Amino acid sequence: MYEYVFFDKGISERFVADLKLRTLEHQLLGEDGLLIGVSEEISDEDSDAIDHLYDRLLQQSGELLEQGEDAMEISAAGVQVELADGSPCTIRLDPELVSNLLTAVTMEELRDLCQTIAEGVERRDNSPLCHSVD
Repeated sequence: MYEYVFFDKGISERFVADLKLRTLEHQLLGEDGLLIGVSEEISDEDSDAIDHLYDRLLQQSGELLEQGEDAMEISAAGVQVELADGSPCTIRLDPELVSNLLTAVTMEELRDLCQTIAEGVERRDNSPLCHSVD
């Protein structure tokens, strides 16, 4: 399941409305409605459209954050990864850091980075970087 995190309820509701228009299977993963799960069983066209929409909505979230302290406050952020045993694990991240990162990378790239870090921690490979990994 692909996960999309939002920092504003209104913006997450716009995302869900678009998913409903596309009749795509999705779930609210958090009680606050700010974490949305979308089935991985979607077409490439739908996936590209959702990623484009998500990027636009995140930009709008950033604009709300820049409007001042009364505009919006982020209280939590995280990325879910899969551990070697197949179990899911949510990595809690500093919301301000996530907001800054999402100006330069997509949420999918951030998830991929966190997944790579989790795999590296589980493998505990301390060999020099110049040595190739089999």
